[in-house]
This record gives sequence, structure tokens and C-alpha cells, in this order.
Amino acid sequence: MGKKRHSTGANRRTTASSSGSRNRRGRSSNEGADRRSRERGSRSSSARAKSKAKSKAKSKGNRRVDPNEREQASPAKPRGPRDVAEFKARNRTILLLLILAFVNGWIFLWRDEGGLDAFEAKAAVIGGKQRSGFADPMADACGGDPVDVFAGLDDRLRLDTRLNRSKTLRLGLLELGVDVAEVDALEAEVRKTMDLGLLTGSGAPLRVAGDRTGGVQAVEIEVAEGHLVQGCRAGDHFEVRNIQHPLRVDVAVIALELGKDADLLEAVADANQSPDLARVIAATLAQDIDFTADVRPGDRIQVLIEKRYLGRHFHRYGKLLAVRYIGNAGRMAFYRYKPVGADEALFDGHGEPMARALLRTPFAWHPFDAEGRAALAPAIEFVDGRMGAAYRRALGTPVIAVGDGLVRRVGREGDDGLVIEFELDALATKDESGEPSRPIRVRYANLDRTIGELAPGDRVEQGQIIALVGQTGKTPVPRLRLELLDHTGERLDPLALGERGSARAPRAGDPVPAEQLEQFTEDIQSWRRAMRKAGE
Repeated sequence: MGKKRHSTGANRRTTASSSGSRNRRGRSSNEGADRRSRERGSRSSSARAKSKAKSKAKSKGNRRVDPNEREQASPAKPRGPRDVAEFKARNRTILLLLILAFVNGWIFLWRDEGGLDAFEAKAAVIGGKQRSGFADPMADACGGDPVDVFAGLDDRLRLDTRLNRSKTLRLGLLELGVDVAEVDALEAEVRKTMDLGLLTGSGAPLRVAGDRTGGVQAVEIEVAEGHLVQGCRAGDHFEVRNIQHPLRVDVAVIALELGKDADLLEAVADANQSPDLARVIAATLAQDIDFTADVRPGDRIQVLIEKRYLGRHFHRYGKLLAVRYIGNAGRMAFYRYKPVGADEALFDGHGEPMARALLRTPFAWHPFDAEGRAALAPAIEFVDGRMGAAYRRALGTPVIAVGDGLVRRVGREGDDGLVIEFELDALATKDESGEPSRPIRVRYANLDRTIGELAPGDRVEQGQIIALVGQTGKTPVPRLRLELLDHTGERLDPLALGERGSARAPRAGDPVPAEQLEQFTEDIQSWRRAMRKAGE
């Protein structure tokens, strides 16, 4: 029994000890939990404090500020009374500077006629459109027309000659200003098609469409009626074809009316005709009408002209038999006729010759921007005291002889650049004092190049293309300078070319002989009726 009680007491002590140990561990655990809870609470309080501070700062930054408080915080400097005179003077100065800036920009950048070149020389700007020049080189010119090799080449330099008097194909091409390398290439290709010796001195017409640098886009040799040898540029070589078709010639009456832009090329297109018709009409009426200056909307033109066909396809226009014009430049009609014992020519209804001693323009027909017509008018200018007329045109525009004459000088002359001077044939007329008329000299300056190798002593014919507009002289833009001089070297009014009425250059050539006038009048009656009817 004693042993049993001792054992029970020991057990109670062990149990009590275990219970105390457990209580201590519980307290320790509770204390750790409280400590961790306090730490978390402390961190949460710190985070909330930071958040409140940030929110308060943000709220303070975004809050609206009362203007009165701002003025009180930083009082503005008192503004004195405005000086009206100073204010007006400053405004006038600013306005003046703006006007000067605009004027200088217009002169030196847009108008292209100032003393500076605006970084580099620019091509002529006609009608507000920048153009690189007339007859730019092109890589491919074969248009695909079965017989018209010049189709689509309306803006090319068009030249022609005949292979007369032992003239070879090579000499003919060089006469037209074709580059030597181009001549070599063309000869090599044409030789594959025919014997070149057959062309020498044959009188065959040679026609070329080229660029202003002497390159060729298309060439045509009319070997015989209905027989053509044609070549066109295809990349770096020429494609040559030999065409033979039956020739048919029709006579057509064509009526034209100039539209709102008074553009002859547009009127021709409206009549469903080839652009070459504009070239033919302008060249025929060049003694009396400058189609860049004299015509107006509503002007009417009727022509009686040959149309040549090869097989079923239109090839080109032939002779212009009659032409009638009614418009701003006057009222006129001319008829082709061959008097007995004289050469064929154009005469008016009274048998007087159409030709004049001088043309109204020194330029061959060329397309132009109708909107820029006003910029094409000549302007009088004085260079070193010498009076001349300045014609602004695109680089490469063809320049023609205004009359028949003899070349006196060719070459570069200082600030005038490349110059051609020729003496017109004397007219069988008398001046105001009753003395026989003396020869007049014509001087062209600022030329790009001559067509062919012109030299002193060479003859030029009225309407012959002899040079191209350039920028070789002291000029900011491409243009032609024209001077007229009398036999003493005195400068004449260069705008005499554009005179009208009695001040125009006299008619040149012989009229229809009096004994043939009746026959002449009878022969042209049908043409008169046809054109009048077409113009109704």
C-alpha cells in the first residue's frame, strides 16, 4: 500500500510538472503572437501614414488656387501706361519686314528673275509649273503605230531636210544637228535594211524627232511614194523597219474653234486630228499670227488639207491647200496656187502673196502651257546700252530665222553667251525718205546650241530652225535675246516683229499676174465655198 501511494504522488508531481511546462510554452506562444501582431500593426500604421501623406500632397498639388491668394502671395509689378507711338512704330517695322521677305522670296525663289539663282540655275517656269526643258531625252520612243513613227512625240524637236545634191544620210543627219554617236548607230541599223548608196542625192525627205542634246527618238526616210524606212529608239539601240504600202491621198476640210484657253493644240485634238496639224497651221500663218500671243477664245480656223494614208492607216498631212482665219488677229484667207511661169505659193483672195519679209515670232511651233501665256510676251531690256527684246522660253525651245539671209557671226561673246547674227536679204522697197531699203541684221543671244555647223557665209531660210533657246549668257533663266540692227549698227525697235496693220513687215514675192487673176479667182471658188460651209 505504501509503495502504491508513493507511486501515485510521483505521478502527480510528474503531471504537475508537465502541466507547468505546457503552460509556460502556451504563454511563450501567446507572447510571440502578440509581438508579431504588434509588429504587423506597426507596419500597417506606417503604410497608412505614408499613404495619407502622399494623398495629402497630391490633393494639395491638384487643388485650385484662388487668384486673390496668388496675387497676395506674389504681387504683380505695376504696369505703366502704354506708349502708343512706340506700339505703332513696332507694328510698322514688323509689317515692313514681312513685306520685304515676301518680295525677296518672289523675286529670288519663285519668279527666277533676280540677281541670284536660288542655289542653282533653274529651268524656265511657264504658267507656274516647273519644267526641265523642251524635248528632254527619253529612253524609249517606239509608240506602236503601224505607219506613224512620230506618234506620241509631239513635244520633240522636229527637223527635216532633203537628201539633195549628193547629200548622204550621214550628212543629212549632221545637218540637222544629230550627235555623231547617234549618226553612227542609225547608219549601222539602216544599212541592214537597204543600201545607203541608194539614198545619196535621191531627194528623199529625211525627218527626225530628237531631243535638245542631239539625240534621236525617231527618224523617217521617205524613199518613194508609199515606201518608208523608219527607226525609233528602244533603250540603247534603234529598231528599224522597212514599210511599203499603197498610198492614198484624201483632201479634207477641217474646222477648228479655239476653246477657253485659246490653245491650238487642244482645238486640233477636239477635232479628232493629229497634233501635227497644229504645227502645219502655225507654220503657215507665222507671217501674220503668233499663236502664243495673238489668238483668243472663240477664234475660228478652217483648213483644206491633204491627208496621206498608207493602206488603211493615216500617215501624215500633205500640202495645205487653203486656210481661213477669223478672230482677234484679223480676218484672212489664203489659197495655194501656181501661176503660169512661177513657183507655187499661197495668195490671198486678190492674188497678193501671203509671205512677208519678217515672221511675227522667232520660234517654231512648240507646245506650251496656256495658263502661262502672259509670261511668253517679249520685254524690252537694255544691256550695256544695247536695246533688245527678251523672250522667256523653256530650255531647248527651237529658234528660227525670221527671214531669209546670210550668216555673219557665230560664236560665244562674253555675257551674251552663244550668239548668231545674220543679215536679211535686202527688200525691193523704199524707206520713208524714198531711198532703197538697206539690209537689216538680226542678232540672237543666250543660245544653247546651233542646229548643224552654222558658219559665217551660210544661208538661212525664213522659218528654218537654226538654234535652241539656252542659258549660256549672263541670265538666271533660259531665254532668247533678240536685237535688230540697221546697216550702220544702230539698234532698232525689236518689238517691230509684233506690229500690226501698216507697221507690219511688207509682203514679199510676186502677186498673181493680172492676166491670170480671172482664172485664179475661178479656181479657188470651190475651196472658198467648202471652208465657209465648214465654218458655219
